[in-house]
Amino acid sequence: MIKNLLDKIFFATGVLVFLQLPHFIDQYTQRMGGYAASQNEQIKEYQAIANQHYNGDLNLYLERLQQNADPAVAESAKQMGKRINGAESIQKELQVFEQEPLWYQIPYFITHLRLDLANGTAQNFAPGVPINLWAWGYGLIGGILFSLLFNGVTKTPRLFKRKSNRTSSAFTHK
Repeated sequence: MIKNLLDKIFFATGVLVFLQLPHFIDQYTQRMGGYAASQNEQIKEYQAIANQHYNGDLNLYLERLQQNADPAVAESAKQMGKRINGAESIQKELQVFEQEPLWYQIPYFITHLRLDLANGTAQNFAPGVPINLWAWGYGLIGGILFSLLFNGVTKTPRLFKRKSNRTSSAFTHK
């Protein structure tokens, strides 16, 4: 009886945990969108200077800054270049989270996790109940996995006992 109750508790825990993953990804996507918008605003400022002094050529503007004798200005140019490249990368990732279905987003999230954004999302995460069918499907998968984990842990010792009884009886019959 206790085993059945524990199995149900593990199943419910799996459902709840796996239901939160799509919700976490939604909040992560919102944070990523804000980060991308902030990056784009900074790049627009760089582009405005390039428009004014370098005929709109942002790369030429960065090259000139990198050639500056002042090491602080040259280092700033490197930072600007990283920011521009990072903004392009984050924009591509954001498109995946905004346009692709959940079954594609979850593996993508796991393989392309940005720790800084994930930590910020986790600190402000508010659990919720998603209303989309895919999220409930993942919840069901989580429940089944947690239940299988519980049953595997509880049945593994029995398997070893059976094997040891068989091997010990095999040695005594010889």
